[in-house]
Amino acid sequence: MSSEANRSNHPMQGESKTSYIQFRREQDFVDCILMGNWSIENNSGFQVRNEWESFFKSNPTVEVFKFQLDSNIDWDSTLVSFLHKCRNDLAEVHKSIDFQALPSGLIQLLELSKPTLLEKKQNEFSLSLELIDDTINYFRDATLSIFSFFGEWISSVVLLITGRSQTRFQDFAVSCRACGASALPIVTLISFLTGLTMAFVGSVQLEKFNAKIYVADLVCLAMVREMGALMVAIIMAGRTGASFAAEIGSMKLNEEIDSLRTFGISPMEFLIIPRTLALLLMIPLLTIYADVVGILGGLVVGTVVMDFSVIHYFEQTQVALQSMWEVYSGLLKSVVFGLIIGLVGCYKGMHSGNDSSSLGRAVTASVVVAVTIIVVVDALFEVTFSYLDLR
Repeated sequence: MSSEANRSNHPMQGESKTSYIQFRREQDFVDCILMGNWSIENNSGFQVRNEWESFFKSNPTVEVFKFQLDSNIDWDSTLVSFLHKCRNDLAEVHKSIDFQALPSGLIQLLELSKPTLLEKKQNEFSLSLELIDDTINYFRDATLSIFSFFGEWISSVVLLITGRSQTRFQDFAVSCRACGASALPIVTLISFLTGLTMAFVGSVQLEKFNAKIYVADLVCLAMVREMGALMVAIIMAGRTGASFAAEIGSMKLNEEIDSLRTFGISPMEFLIIPRTLALLLMIPLLTIYADVVGILGGLVVGTVVMDFSVIHYFEQTQVALQSMWEVYSGLLKSVVFGLIIGLVGCYKGMHSGNDSSSLGRAVTASVVVAVTIIVVVDALFEVTFSYLDLR
């Protein structure tokens, strides 16, 4: 079988003897011949390491690497270190290595340098402990950061109530407009379609029992109890919460927040308080509006599809709302949802990184985290109301 020398580095006459490696490729294995002076004083193993890595990466089809020494080679622990590296490189990609042609003394040294099973387990255990420790530290730091942010927000609200805050009313008014009037088109569309859909689905099932008139009860109670507050919260989390994170994160990226601190202005009072309080005020109003629009969506189905009269439909809706607690429970949820959206969006913006990719991740995380917390809190509300027999 013919063989080809892929690399052949021999010392020329007159040159100082240094370390070399020669590769002879066969079909499915390679002979790696080590030559020259492999000593610490010579300090020439770095070039050979580069040659090894280059050949090793450019020949992925080779399955077996056989190592042998030239008859005139001089070596010490430098050669052992190099062979140890080659063995580790091949082990990572599940390739075979053959040391049978090496001297027995060198093979024994390589066996001594091979990590034992106990050492491997200890290293894996150590890595596991480090991973657990890093995870604990991450959650600890994240928890402390969240509670610190929320505590600073409460302190700023107290300063606002006592008249010692740096919050500007015009910023609050601008945020109210962005959170309220500007959101009316999307809230109208989603709420109307939600009421419409619930009425269609409910009518199909109630028609089996000849009780289609209870579609008005279904749409009304679903909107005021659950769907109105929940749909508005999800819309505002994707619209306004992400906007807060993007605005504040962009200001941090441009070092505007650092400039505010330099001038003695609190970013919490100047940026976050107006936005969170505006959202806290606007979401309950949007929830009431969404409840009305959703009921009107059910009215369209009731009057057009089921041939109910408008007066009949509204009378049945009024019967369903015998207790105003149905409306108040939805408004209570909406207040909590608004606080969650505002705080999560501002927190993610304040703690975004210093590059555009981290800003994008912060905006995405603000929506995902806010919606997740909203759904969890909504479920907790329902469990609490049922336990207290408020339904």
